[in-house]
Amino acid sequence: MYLYNLTLQRPTSVYQSISGNFSGTKQVEIVLNHGRSLELIRYDENGKMQSVLYSEVFGVVRSIIPFRLTSGTKDYIIVGSDSGRVVILEYNPQKNQFDKIHQETFGRSGCRRIVPGQYLAVDPKGRAFMIGAIEKQKLVYILNRDSSANLTISSPLEAHKSNTIVFSMCGVDVGFENPIFATISVDYTEEDSGSGSIDEIMDEDIGKKKKLLTYYELDLGLNNVVRKWSDQVDDSANIVMSVPGGTEGPGGVLVASEDYIVYRNQDHAEVRSRIPRRYGSDPKKGLLIISHSSHKQKGMFFFLVQSEHGDLYKITLDYQGDQVSQVNVNYFDTIALSNCLTVLKNGFLFSASEFGDHTLYFFKSIGDEEEEGQAKRLEDKDGHLWFKPRNSCGATNTDELKNLEATSHLSSLSPIIDFKTLDLVREENPQLYSLCGTGLNSSLKVLRHGLSVTTITTANLPGIPSGIWTVPKSTSPTAPDQTDKYIVVSFVGTTSVLSVGETIQENHESGILETTTTLLVKSMGDDAIIQVFPTGFRHIKSDLRINEWRAPGRKTIVRASANQSQLAIALSGGEIIYFELDQAGNLIEIIKKDLRRDIACIEISPIPKGRNMARFIAVSDWEGPIRVLSLDRDNCLGQVSMLDTDKVYIESLSIIEMQVNEMGIESSLQQSKKSQNNSSSTTTSSSAASSVTSNMGGSLFLFVGLKNGVVKRATLDSVTGELSDIRTRLLGRKPVKLFKVKVRGSNAMLALSSRVWLNYINQGKLDIIPLSIEPLENASNLSSEQSAESIVATSENKIVIFSIDKLGDLFNQETIKLNATPKRFIIHPQTNYIIILETETNYNTDNLDVEKINEQSEKLYLEKQKELQQEMDIDDEDSNQDSKIEPLKKLFKPKAGKGQWKSYIKIMDPITHEPLESLVLEDGEAGFSVCTCSFGESGEIFLVVGCATGMILNPKSHKSAHLNLYRFIDDGKKLELLYKTEVEEPVYAMAQFQGKLVCGVGKSIRIYDMGKKKLLRKCETKSLPNTIVNIHSLGDRLVVGDIQESIHFIKYKRSENMLYVFADDLAPRWITTSVMIDYDTVAGADKFGNIFVLRLPLSISDEVEEDPTGSKLKFETGTLNGAPHKLEHIANFFVGDTVTTLNKTSLVVGGPEVILYTTISGAIGALIPFTSREDVDFFSTLEMNMRADCLPLCGRDHLAYRSYYFPVKNIIDGDLCEQFSTLSYQKQLTISEELSRSPSEVIKKLEEIRSQKLL
Repeated sequence: MYLYNLTLQRPTSVYQSISGNFSGTKQVEIVLNHGRSLELIRYDENGKMQSVLYSEVFGVVRSIIPFRLTSGTKDYIIVGSDSGRVVILEYNPQKNQFDKIHQETFGRSGCRRIVPGQYLAVDPKGRAFMIGAIEKQKLVYILNRDSSANLTISSPLEAHKSNTIVFSMCGVDVGFENPIFATISVDYTEEDSGSGSIDEIMDEDIGKKKKLLTYYELDLGLNNVVRKWSDQVDDSANIVMSVPGGTEGPGGVLVASEDYIVYRNQDHAEVRSRIPRRYGSDPKKGLLIISHSSHKQKGMFFFLVQSEHGDLYKITLDYQGDQVSQVNVNYFDTIALSNCLTVLKNGFLFSASEFGDHTLYFFKSIGDEEEEGQAKRLEDKDGHLWFKPRNSCGATNTDELKNLEATSHLSSLSPIIDFKTLDLVREENPQLYSLCGTGLNSSLKVLRHGLSVTTITTANLPGIPSGIWTVPKSTSPTAPDQTDKYIVVSFVGTTSVLSVGETIQENHESGILETTTTLLVKSMGDDAIIQVFPTGFRHIKSDLRINEWRAPGRKTIVRASANQSQLAIALSGGEIIYFELDQAGNLIEIIKKDLRRDIACIEISPIPKGRNMARFIAVSDWEGPIRVLSLDRDNCLGQVSMLDTDKVYIESLSIIEMQVNEMGIESSLQQSKKSQNNSSSTTTSSSAASSVTSNMGGSLFLFVGLKNGVVKRATLDSVTGELSDIRTRLLGRKPVKLFKVKVRGSNAMLALSSRVWLNYINQGKLDIIPLSIEPLENASNLSSEQSAESIVATSENKIVIFSIDKLGDLFNQETIKLNATPKRFIIHPQTNYIIILETETNYNTDNLDVEKINEQSEKLYLEKQKELQQEMDIDDEDSNQDSKIEPLKKLFKPKAGKGQWKSYIKIMDPITHEPLESLVLEDGEAGFSVCTCSFGESGEIFLVVGCATGMILNPKSHKSAHLNLYRFIDDGKKLELLYKTEVEEPVYAMAQFQGKLVCGVGKSIRIYDMGKKKLLRKCETKSLPNTIVNIHSLGDRLVVGDIQESIHFIKYKRSENMLYVFADDLAPRWITTSVMIDYDTVAGADKFGNIFVLRLPLSISDEVEEDPTGSKLKFETGTLNGAPHKLEHIANFFVGDTVTTLNKTSLVVGGPEVILYTTISGAIGALIPFTSREDVDFFSTLEMNMRADCLPLCGRDHLAYRSYYFPVKNIIDGDLCEQFSTLSYQKQLTISEELSRSPSEVIKKLEEIRSQKLL
């Protein structure tokens, strides 16, 4: 078995974000660290974010930081990773990629404690940076410029200190004095090397080890690093922040610790300020800062920090010179918990959420005025400051944000907890259902392949339209008003003209003939309009003077195409007439040509930059082929190339110019220019073509829509007119109509079939993706005052105006909010209702009346205490020690407290997504597993939920565990509890098995049948080592995943009613999920990010099945308490992230089955099985060459990375193979020659495997 790994949905979690001018312009950009990749984000003045570049690193990115040389204008990115190297990257806007400027090796690969890479700090003046490890090692590099203004890097200077654990690091602002770096660390050196156990040593050392704030100075004169100053800080200190110095502030650092923000500097007294607390929170529990950012401008600076409850605080300093008198900490606003905060220079704040969507906020104010919360702050006797929060992390009935306003979001699926691919609403294409998020941010997300659209308006039309066009107010690209003035809708026999303004109204004064069917409307020349209809055409000048041309004889016009200066019409019978605009702005007939076959489609190419006329026209009859004809005067309408369609009827043609940033296409353009420049032709047309090509900005593509729902795409050479690199894609069941539109200011193509597809440029590559909208029949671009970029289209007898959202996304999301952190969801096998189990510990209490609940709890506690006292007074001699009542547990805000649980069972309609039932589990029960089961031959479906009470996760303990059995009532919309069955351990996995229930109780596999008052135990085996986390059943076999000891195969012998473990894995794996591929094969994943495939050898499988008595299994024993047989290791691959689910499914109707996996960071990937040895050889050779020629960005060895824990085996990395299109043309040629193919054929093969097998 050979598999091909491809990423469908990129990781959406963000572990770190930085901002800077990475393009070298004044545009502020954001770089996101996704853990295994880097992404560059831009935003406009309205705060709308757009992904510019996504780059796989093929390594683990541990830290990133921006760096700018003194008096520089461009920011570089310093990356610390698991490669044992520090890398400096520069963004190249011309190629739209990250270029590696420097790569310095300093240690071994892997995320090790003593190898630097975990922490990065830069000198604020841009002279040096420090890279540190968690323990011991710290290195300082000096950065400078050479004579050519290129960045140079020095040899590393060591600042190591043994037995020291670092918690935080920053660069101290000291102006242009010697650079200083600050760290918070703990020295755990043993003072006495006496013998004793670890526990004794730890007990002795409690209270001895102190946290230290340490300054390291880089002496630029002596070229060494020394420890300059060290002082003790709070034991809970976790973050150190640099304070602006020199002429901009007092310098020094701020240290964040539990409940306090402290200003520290050498030769300066400590200045301490208490962090205000949320009203109702637990005063005994300390408050920690989890993320921070700062903003500096002329004359002022401030810090923005976030607490573990989501509250933002603004920190300012009162200072005179370099003496700080007070640290002011004021409540600012409350947003979702973030991994990283980034205050941007032009009034925006980016919050990289820990779970949920990432948000860009606009500062409505920076809280300088006296705030309401500040005025109402209360101080208790312990010195705590209290405030009432706004917008409490998504809770309802709270005030709006006061200082911030959300402008846009980046969708995030992180973390994906459960995932299934289903077609519950009968859409033909399956939907992806994903449980995401935690707490109040948790949701069920329904993903559909395609871009989401926003419908601006819809209106009914008097008939079925045959075409729709828009006419701009001005054809000049420099005109101040680029909006459209008319929408022209054609019907059979009539044409309607609509004026575009604040409202859309009918217009009868445009000059357009309204008593005929219109074939084409196009703006030409100086704001003139051309209207083509069956009997001729109208040329309407800007002053409404009209010139008409009539078709000769009894012939009618059947097709027409035009650009700014040229018009071509096709008459019935196969005659083509070609017109051009003269200098006076009139259309002049140039040439006629009779093709002697009825014309199905005709299309003129767009006018390239620097030319007045286009050079090519594409023409086709109904059966093809498509002919490309020249429009040069010396060979007018002469054929230059041809594209065959195998006699499939042709529906539409379109030639479009697109700015594609693929190396192969760029090089082919350059070769075209060279061949044109070297030609000996002296004709005026050839010299004109040469000058055009040298200035041309894009590539020409010919799109062909066929009647059978297939679209063909070919690259059209802008000089010779030759067609190359032909691609084919099936879009739907209906004929494909093609329409040109604008997306992000660039040319794009709408392809209308049974679904609507968009061809557009995404990060320099040509991408095709469906739109989530009803099928359309005609479309055109529309620009209005309300929406600069929208599309007007017709669907049956309706007109629809819509805009496209979130370009670059592969899926559009429908979000259904949930009450608590989801655990699992299943589908009712008969009604298709979605059943969701939600369980949360230490849950959010913002929506609860905590004071009232605590009063009731205290009253109940006192009553129980009184009853117990009376019982003890009655029977003093025989006192029962077991009758002790539990201590009183109080609820606090915003979290309930340790050991507090709430769980829901929710039944949801799959079409309306309305909750039909939301059952709350009683007595603080925690639900961990859920499944439907049909007992015996009754056919009735029951719901079984594995629960526990009094569950403590660390150290693990519980009071009781049980299985709850529910009956579906009211047609499956409601639940009724039948009974609870006590078990010894919480049940984490269960499944239906031969009319019974099989479940994992701790490390035992048990089979239960239904009884009258509880579930009846029928069979059990205790042969498994630890805790069972998943179970699959097929035939008489069970495939069981152990939390720590990988996969086990179990055989059930019905005659003996016995379970035998007959095969297991050689390697111990911490299983997170698994899926059965066939009767003998299972795929699994562990918590370290490995996906593996195990198979039972055929001989053993046959032997087990042919053993009727089970006597062989009974007496066979394995070595070291293992199973008698071992599973074969078929495939292994390191994903780079914890895998949460595996599914065997098909994403394309009638397509092959693939293995879909999801990760905790929100990524969705697929493992595609190869069907031929030829494909295996092709892709493995390509991968081998790519490993040598496309080195990973951060210096990690690709083979070593994919073999992080186990050697990679039989899985080819498609993400690496797809980097082929980013290579230079020479490297592409070298690799493709080894594959005996051309570069375009390799790229075509890569696109085909993604489009045909996946989406």
